[in-house]
Amino acid sequence: MAVWMIAAGGLLDKASIDNYSKTLSSPISAARRALIPSSVSLPSGDLYAWGFPDTPKGGNRKKIADIAIGDTCFFCTTDVAGKRKDWKNAYRWVARVSGKVDPEYFSSVSEAFWDSEKYLPYLLEKPVPIDLSFEEFSKLIDPSGAFYKKSPQGSTKLADPFKLSYLISQYGSVDNWAESFIQTPVAASKSFGAGDGNAAPGLSDSDSLEDRAAKFCSVEVRPEQASFRRKLFIAYNGRCVITGCSVVQALDAAHRRGRKWRDGHNDIRDGLLMRKDLHALYDAGLLRISDDGYVQLVEGALEHYPELDGVQVACVGLVV
Repeated sequence: MAVWMIAAGGLLDKASIDNYSKTLSSPISAARRALIPSSVSLPSGDLYAWGFPDTPKGGNRKKIADIAIGDTCFFCTTDVAGKRKDWKNAYRWVARVSGKVDPEYFSSVSEAFWDSEKYLPYLLEKPVPIDLSFEEFSKLIDPSGAFYKKSPQGSTKLADPFKLSYLISQYGSVDNWAESFIQTPVAASKSFGAGDGNAAPGLSDSDSLEDRAAKFCSVEVRPEQASFRRKLFIAYNGRCVITGCSVVQALDAAHRRGRKWRDGHNDIRDGLLMRKDLHALYDAGLLRISDDGYVQLVEGALEHYPELDGVQVACVGLVV
């Protein structure tokens, strides 16, 4: 299997933006499915898809022939919130390829999906919402952040063994890494309703950081909160920034004072990984963190947590 970076950004391509809701962020509607020729074989259940633009020189014809069922795709899409000058690209979906379309039906299926014959379609499992900046994606590939740190100019496979040497050394293959990554936010995306207080599944001391992150994210949360939790858990190595506690069930993703998820403050620098009781104190204003990164306990909490007053917060290279 292969891993792809899919350039689906629409900063200069409004059609891509319009297509997100048709087949990527939502299941393909019954009305669109009815337009697909009956001879086209489709998987059962909800259907998702994307497509390479059919370029004049035919370069993407090679890609549609190359992409395979089971491949993992990271979709670089455009966030169109706010004014156009504020639009930005990032990796916001990840999905496995679930099926391919016979070339003789490319045009008709493309027309059914996107009201245009100019795409080379492939089918997807339900895309998982993520929120990775190019810098964050680059540092997942290699901690140095030296590779794949810009918006992809075209859809391409992750295939350079030099650039991928860190992933291969850690996971054995790029595909193993992608499988580990895609499983991390999946459970958290199954339900959107609750907050951070639910217990996680059972754990083992032998669990890897990625496995523990998956379990940390497997509580019922909003999709954007699942991504936020995952980022913080990885950034802080699964440990409370104050006590170093690594018991997953005892940890919470806390927004720093003044940051609100409803305002889109869901980046690593917007949060801290804390033990749940300390998170409650922090939100209540009974525990503060000074500008230079030290715990300050207010009267009422100090008598119960005297050993934590004055402790330096583990910032993991982040500004607190």
